[in-house]
Amino acid sequence: MRASRANRAAEDSHVDNERIDRLVRTKSLPKKKMVSIVIKDHVIRYMDAKKPSLRGITAIGEHYLPPGIINEGKIMDMERLRSILRNCVQKWRIANREVQFLVPDSFVIVRKLDIPAHIEDEEIKGYLYLELGTKIHLPFDNPIFDIDLLEQTEEKKEILLFAAPENVVTEYAQVLKSVGLKSVAADVSSLAIYRLFIKVSDELDMGIPEGPLTLSIQFDLQSVTVSVIHHHKLLLIRQFKMNLAIDSWDRQVDKYGTLTPVWVGDKGHLNYEINVMMGEIDRVISYYRSLINHSEAEIDMIILTGDYPYLDDIANQMQQSIGKEPYMFTQDLFDTQSKELIPPRYYLPLGLSLKGGV
Repeated sequence: MRASRANRAAEDSHVDNERIDRLVRTKSLPKKKMVSIVIKDHVIRYMDAKKPSLRGITAIGEHYLPPGIINEGKIMDMERLRSILRNCVQKWRIANREVQFLVPDSFVIVRKLDIPAHIEDEEIKGYLYLELGTKIHLPFDNPIFDIDLLEQTEEKKEILLFAAPENVVTEYAQVLKSVGLKSVAADVSSLAIYRLFIKVSDELDMGIPEGPLTLSIQFDLQSVTVSVIHHHKLLLIRQFKMNLAIDSWDRQVDKYGTLTPVWVGDKGHLNYEINVMMGEIDRVISYYRSLINHSEAEIDMIILTGDYPYLDDIANQMQQSIGKEPYMFTQDLFDTQSKELIPPRYYLPLGLSLKGGV
């Protein structure tokens, strides 16, 4: 087992620059026109941009998925997904384009590790492959991962490990390839949202603290993703599933003339699930504070985004429970090159689109 992992590490170091299914690329991609695609359990969204900027968007689009095609990030019906994607590619006129996509949050692992200081930077991946299953344990086999160096002392190097199952990432890359798209990079949703936040804060000169302790919360129709970012590093990510049937969400035209989700199920059940999620968010905060041995570490910023149509209500509950008003991007910050405002549900693909130039 150790020998095979060593061989695999050597092979990875040889072809690393050519692989399209790496989990996270910490370096910027070339500044060229690229399509960004976000695939969730219930929807596919795309954004086409002339350049990676807040106002370089040339086109956006979405297609809602019927239940059963994707479940908690896992593709359950490949043929139906391929058929729908093929139609979307034709409708959106993005065939043969390079794309970047998101790894489903439910499969992303972020872990802080200490490794011996004598391990050279270019040898870290090989070392990690050798230690998989012995000193390093992940909840899946055959991971792909990326690393980020945090600190180094004479005794150790502290690194961040980003990992996901190789078969999941490859499956998404392959289905995109099968409909005529060229996958060049994968990203993590929390990094995409934070990238958007940093870009906006720079443009607006918001005066945020240096290396703020940031809580990023993405409320979607059936799940909530909570991330902790400190000193611009993603240190913790957790996704929680809400017990909300997708067919209890309907779609209606909003005041902007676009389809938006509307809850048509039992209101009491919805409120109960939201309260459960508030408890989970509190537990993530407590867990992070225990990791850093600081029971009262102050959160500098809360970023609130997502598909959930009643985010203002969520913001009010968070302000009461956490004591800080969440930051929610205002719609007039972003528009297309034809001056159309970008609906909030496209903020995630917008943050992904900035990957090429931020």
